[in-house]
Amino acid sequence: MEISLTTLQDQRMLLTPHMRQSMEILHMSSSDLHELVKQQANENPFIELKYRHPANRPIRGSNNDWRLNVDHNATPTLESVLLEQIACMNLESVLKVLCKWIIGNLDAKGYLPYTRDEISAIQGSSLELVRQAIQIIQSLEPYGVGASTLAECLLLQLQQMKGIDPLVVDLIQQDLPEIAAGKLHQLAVKYGTELPRIQAAIEQIKALNPKPGAMYSREQPQYVVPDLKLKLVEGKYTVFLENAAIPGITLSDSYFRLMEQKASQESYRFLKQQWQAAKGLMDSIERRKATLLQTASLMFEFQADFCAKGTAHIGAMTMKQVAEALQVHESTVSRTVSRKYVQTPWGIFELKYFFSSSIKLADGTSVSSFYIKEKLREAIAGENRDQPFSDQQLSELFISRGLVISRRTVAKYREQMNVPPALKRRSNV
Repeated sequence: MEISLTTLQDQRMLLTPHMRQSMEILHMSSSDLHELVKQQANENPFIELKYRHPANRPIRGSNNDWRLNVDHNATPTLESVLLEQIACMNLESVLKVLCKWIIGNLDAKGYLPYTRDEISAIQGSSLELVRQAIQIIQSLEPYGVGASTLAECLLLQLQQMKGIDPLVVDLIQQDLPEIAAGKLHQLAVKYGTELPRIQAAIEQIKALNPKPGAMYSREQPQYVVPDLKLKLVEGKYTVFLENAAIPGITLSDSYFRLMEQKASQESYRFLKQQWQAAKGLMDSIERRKATLLQTASLMFEFQADFCAKGTAHIGAMTMKQVAEALQVHESTVSRTVSRKYVQTPWGIFELKYFFSSSIKLADGTSVSSFYIKEKLREAIAGENRDQPFSDQQLSELFISRGLVISRRTVAKYREQMNVPPALKRRSNV
């Protein structure tokens, strides 16, 4: 057997500590960045803060899922409960950091709003590490947190129980819409079993918690300091930075003079290290501001109709489109818009709110999912309450108007709008 040595060239990008810090700061919300700046000011003698006094504003809009993941009380929150459990685990630091990030990004119901691929791109972690982190979080109490869908949430809870009828698992995996529609007789026929067994299985499902994180939510106003402001200036809508979101940073002249004196080699090394860290933090924050302003300005160029007419006129726009226009990676756009808010003439919105898929009309033009939802809302508002439209009838109605939308898409949008199915709309009359 012949043994030989060969040389291979491999090009790859290595992240420096400063680059990694810039990426982390870009992804932070203004409140998280505010806390980081205060912490750094306590630890770094060069950092001096100039505090501004913004007026906190409640989040407005129709989307009930806009939350600011900040707790100002000592009352336990879902995040604090999960972090306590993580702290007791012997995890590698990289895995623990990723778990903490995922926990901090769970929604109010305890669901994970990001896919594994998205988390991998945002955090720069391998898919295997993301899989491990999600698996760990899904093992924590309250059981069901970290799920991406209702079915997954319920199945995670079932895993902690014994003596469960396999029929319960099948019903959760395949038949939740039929259960919601009350089609118990059809389910009995489908599974070749008696109706009482179907009813017993459904009772077990009802005993599960579809929103495991909600037990920690509190019905109180949630406040946010906008990162940006959209204003009409000389007939044109323009985006401005709201600098009050974080305190201003200046470098201490006295410590800089002390560093230049070089009283001792040890003190000089320490002060130079702290000065470089302070400069790095300031550079990262300035880069965050520039990226945020550039991204938001382009977004609202695309959303000119929204600027002038409001939410019903939000156009179709994807992160990929914005990334290509800015000539950056899609993950950069994702980091930029995550947990960033803009004050507009129509209320305060999270930047992510403006991204939506597009649907082609019969004439070849495209409209956004916001437009479809608005038309769906109008159709349901004008229906006969004694005979409300089924999802199939709504689909056929849209097709007759040139909007080619499947029954499944109608059902998905209706559920996102928290509108019950036809059976329940009729029963609520």
